Amino acid sequence: MHKKKIKALISASGTAGHLIPAIQLAKKLEKSGVDIFFAAYGLENREIFPKDKFKYLDVLSAPITKKTIIFAFFKIFIGFFKSIKLILKYKPDVVVGFGSYHTFPVILASTILRKKIVLFDSNIILGKVNKFFAKKAKFLCLQFERENKLKNEVLVKPLPWIENYKLKENFPRNIALKKQNFTILIFGGSQGSEIINKNFQMTIEDLQKQDKKFQIIHIIGNDQNKEKFKNFYDKLNITSYVSNFEKDFFKFYCLSDLVISRSGAASISELIYFEKPSILVPFKRAKDSHQLKNALFMKNIVKSALIIEEDYLSKTTLLDQILSYLKNDKKKLCLFKENIQKFKAIQSIKNIKDIENIVIDVAKN
Repeated sequence: MHKKKIKALISASGTAGHLIPAIQLAKKLEKSGVDIFFAAYGLENREIFPKDKFKYLDVLSAPITKKTIIFAFFKIFIGFFKSIKLILKYKPDVVVGFGSYHTFPVILASTILRKKIVLFDSNIILGKVNKFFAKKAKFLCLQFERENKLKNEVLVKPLPWIENYKLKENFPRNIALKKQNFTILIFGGSQGSEIINKNFQMTIEDLQKQDKKFQIIHIIGNDQNKEKFKNFYDKLNITSYVSNFEKDFFKFYCLSDLVISRSGAASISELIYFEKPSILVPFKRAKDSHQLKNALFMKNIVKSALIIEEDYLSKTTLLDQILSYLKNDKKKLCLFKENIQKFKAIQSIKNIKDIENIVIDVAKN
């Protein structure tokens, strides 16, 4: 007699910080024999979502603001009934939500239909959708501890949910970089950042006068001119790799010594995982200032990052922060790397669970 296959409905979309962990979990669950179905708003247009690998349904939703409240409710209403229809047909044993308005209709429908729900939030503070449904979930899974814990709150293994990542030996040579050179990685999150790109370009010539032994990895975003950036570095005789977007970002972390980036949940998790000191530029329009709070966590708790808020980002402030890492034989760089290792050691002795096992246990019971 065959065992019934567990069905998991995963709701995640929007930024990489929401979608990448969902994809990583889906792959782990599939290896354990779980059937996976994705449902959320915007999946069809997300480049990082592997549409050829998973069954999925794009469900209408919208953020609720004073200006768009009627239109937003109309879209959510349509998405809600589409989600109801999907759940009744697919009959999931468990629904896993990763936050953001993209998932609201699916999690609302799951709550109404009394489905078992597991929520995950990767940020230092709970997002609005996860906060709204937190008490309805069997478990609220977090990668970082927070005050005022709920009864169903559990600490899970931090992102990224991957096996030990190893860089291929010939990769640096394939992209014309030297493994032994000091490498700065610049990127603006999954959607790129014009303000970071612009200020780093203004900084680079002065940086070159101070230290010529460095190379650049610059992920500029889909709407930027790749050739223009590459030509800029080539004219200055700076070894560089420039790309609009990369699905496998981990190999660039492996190569880098210093990272300049936004402070989304995925970014700070990966900085910790790959033990990379950083200069963080929080996106100032992020909801509930969650990127600033993520950055402050990296600065004050992990003690591995410097912060430049957007309003203070300039050629001078960025150059000063970079040079602070390079002076005194890169003493600060080494110290911050050690701080990450200490943080990880402390985290490793806590009662941290595997979210894959939580999802499977909830589905079975």
